[in-house]
Amino acid sequence: MALTLAALTSFLAAHSTLTLATAGPDGGPSAASLFFAADEAARLYWVSAPSTHHSRNLAADPRAAVTISAATWQWAEIAGVQMEGAVRALPHGAEWQAAWALYEAKFPFAAQFAAELSRADFYVLTPRWARLIDNGRGFGHKDELTFSP
Repeated sequence: MALTLAALTSFLAAHSTLTLATAGPDGGPSAASLFFAADEAARLYWVSAPSTHHSRNLAADPRAAVTISAATWQWAEIAGVQMEGAVRALPHGAEWQAAWALYEAKFPFAAQFAAELSRADFYVLTPRWARLIDNGRGFGHKDELTFSP
């Protein structure tokens, strides 16, 4: 079935943490958990130091995948999003400030770390594809959305 942008952004707004999958220089997989914020186009924003393993991987290869889900112990409650897209670091300036505003609105406590975060980079994943899995709508129920390039 088709996933709507509204359903996707609603799910993203209700969750805090993504798992970012990147590929290392040797092609080996790497994963990291990060707080994120999303905009109305389902672009995902997070803050990270350029020196981290995942940031170095993204500098070499901007392709990434993410998963976002809530913890559950019941199969019927499994719901989550898988997304793929391209990632880029945002330059300090208007884009960086817009990402900060989204992030701070979702995570108000981040304001107490504003000085530290101002020295970090914001990254944005622009999605090319997303899948919402929702076992509450039937075992293995999936809806997908492909984004225009």
